[in-house]
Amino acid sequence: MNWVYRGRCWKFGDNIGIDGDMMPLEFALKRELDPKVLGPYLMSGIDPEFAGKVRPGDLIVAGKRFAQGNPHIQGFLGIRAHGLGLIAESIPRGSFRNAVNAGVPFLTNCAGVTEMVETGDDIEADFKSGLFVNHTRGLSREFPPLEAQLLDIIAIGGWRLHLERRVAMMKASQP
Repeated sequence: MNWVYRGRCWKFGDNIGIDGDMMPLEFALKRELDPKVLGPYLMSGIDPEFAGKVRPGDLIVAGKRFAQGNPHIQGFLGIRAHGLGLIAESIPRGSFRNAVNAGVPFLTNCAGVTEMVETGDDIEADFKSGLFVNHTRGLSREFPPLEAQLLDIIAIGGWRLHLERRVAMMKASQP
């Protein structure tokens, strides 16, 4: 997996909710898990045209409590559908797990990152090392990367594919 993303910055503030802001609640209620279905609705509660503007490699930069509320995975599957990375000042625990489970490369605990960017900036993040660069403004900073075992889950595409791989390895090692 390529852990370095470089693209356009999409800046969001504090307290972005899973349901309503990131993804319509109806998809959680329907238990929709197909990223292709969810992708067109990503961030539609804030910017209905967002999904049509982003490109793979672009990065969402968000403030505190990104993906707050009920920890539904649908918003993160929408991020994955577009091939986006995520850098946030903080993410609640349930949403942290869902970002890993969805296979979204992300950095969190990135205090002050929203002060370093504006939407449209050319930015880069190395999710393995934690290096963050704003090429437009000539700024860089290192943030704490995720633990290696979480990066392994993200690299394979999320919890389901990781579990399937582990089961296959266990079966292969049995006599």
